[in-house]
Amino acid sequence: MVPFSVSVFLCSLLFVVDAIKNPIITGLVSPISSIKKLTCPFLRWNPDPSILRVGNEYFIATSSFEYFPGVPIYRSTDLANWELYSHALTTSEHVQLYGVPTGAGVWAPSLSFINGRFYLASMTRWTYDPTARVWPRVYFSSSKDLITWSNPVWCEPWGIDPSLFQDPASGKIYLNLMAPNNNIDRIWGIYQCEVSLVTGNCVGEYISLWNGTLPHNSSARDEGPKMFYKDSYYYLLIAEGGTDDLHRATIARSSSPQGPWTPAPNNPILFNGAYGFDNLTVQSTGHATFVETPEGDWYAAFLARRKINGTSPLGAETFLTTLTWSDGWPTLNDGKPILLSESFGSVSDQRYPPPPFKDTFSASELDPSWYQLRIPYTKNYETITPRSSNRHHGKGNNETSGLRFSPNVFSLSDRDTPAAILRKQKSLNMTFSATLLPASGSLGYLQSIGISAYLSEFQHQDTGIRGCVNQTGMCFYSTLLMNGTSVTNQIPLNSTTIPDNITLIIRAEAPKYTFGFKVGTTPIVWMAEIKSSWLAFAPIGFFVFEGASFALFASGNGNPWPFDAPVVGFKEVNEVYFDENIPDHDVW
Repeated sequence: MVPFSVSVFLCSLLFVVDAIKNPIITGLVSPISSIKKLTCPFLRWNPDPSILRVGNEYFIATSSFEYFPGVPIYRSTDLANWELYSHALTTSEHVQLYGVPTGAGVWAPSLSFINGRFYLASMTRWTYDPTARVWPRVYFSSSKDLITWSNPVWCEPWGIDPSLFQDPASGKIYLNLMAPNNNIDRIWGIYQCEVSLVTGNCVGEYISLWNGTLPHNSSARDEGPKMFYKDSYYYLLIAEGGTDDLHRATIARSSSPQGPWTPAPNNPILFNGAYGFDNLTVQSTGHATFVETPEGDWYAAFLARRKINGTSPLGAETFLTTLTWSDGWPTLNDGKPILLSESFGSVSDQRYPPPPFKDTFSASELDPSWYQLRIPYTKNYETITPRSSNRHHGKGNNETSGLRFSPNVFSLSDRDTPAAILRKQKSLNMTFSATLLPASGSLGYLQSIGISAYLSEFQHQDTGIRGCVNQTGMCFYSTLLMNGTSVTNQIPLNSTTIPDNITLIIRAEAPKYTFGFKVGTTPIVWMAEIKSSWLAFAPIGFFVFEGASFALFASGNGNPWPFDAPVVGFKEVNEVYFDENIPDHDVW
């Protein structure tokens, strides 16, 4: 078991802003005293948001899939200034991700606050590929502080998107989820039972709640149920239409938490696809959760995608919009489509781009914005200081701080845990660069160290240093992996060691990624370029819901790292962000 640090991650901007330019959680936080103006989206690469207010604090939990630690939880006191506060799944007792493919893992968490404790309900897809699609049982965990979490309590039902609701009238706890009618027909709908918080067992009848507004057949995908109580009505907010262009939010109400349910007359209450799937940039709007401020204002957090030439390199992101009530029914964004250019509030937008990000790995714990793939059952990296670097074994540098890998047989193409750490891509217009630690020995052709624009085990675009293929010495290389097809380039390093002035670079723009390197202060040598659409979809029969990440990695590529191979790692990472200027319509 290798737990991650759960320390609070908070980097403040160097200037005070008056509003939010969505997404706002980019690994950096804007100091702001009150919510004044918002634009969309505001949480990049953070799907399935569940928003909750407790007192004067707001929290959002999002899906994490095969990334570990699981379920990031963000905190705000004003809906504008956010921090990565913690992760809910930080040990192998909390979550099991061994061998899960991209698209599986932890889905759609839901936050609740019941009897003075936080509860997080979720589920883990063990696999999600053409040969084995296993529907798991759901579970929930609890915490007093959102930092230290209980082990999961497993529930009887199986399905996805569970949420817990406490009836304010009776005090009963209900488990709502998307589930099949049986294991033969498998027609999906929203189901419910009264549940025990101690055992996870149903203590009341397991019933079908509501099947939404679309035809209820084998293609139905009613999901993401969120229940709340307002003005003598129980409301059931769900997502429909699948997770692509037909995705939408619909709502119904009842005088009982068990129904029957009356659909809203203005359903769907959120659906950008109504204006054309290939028209607006913002699509797939849905999976919403409502929140009320202490002042009585209402907002909806929801997922959406920003289409770039028809695909979404950052996957599903968290958006926010206004919500008003009339005759007991909600209207989102005044009934208008969600546009990137439109803000709501009374002052000008916040400044963008944010300041650069820099990580020199000088702390004893890895920054919480870094992730690993699946469950790291061995320690495959460490942060080093000049003092700790003197204790290492093998060939390498004894004076420089940084991140040192313990490479294993696995690469980013394997469904295991390679020696790699990843950060979510924060912008559609940015540069990610990483400077290597010097090493006094040479790499063989099976040993590599580099950086990657990573989407899945099928699609990751790498650049780095390895032993040359079909020639002696070490080479800079780039490999573009496109669902089984690869293109590789190499350029001789002309050195028997890895010098201390090599920087690997990925230039990410909305339509493309470009890969290169530089030595010292010499100009950048660009080696490869690929359309961003290759970081946005899965092979036929597979699924991907994540956005792109940037990875640091080292690998033996199928062989153990040789005992006498050099010690390899990175001295520092830098991210520089630029204005995105993404249009309201997907026209490039």
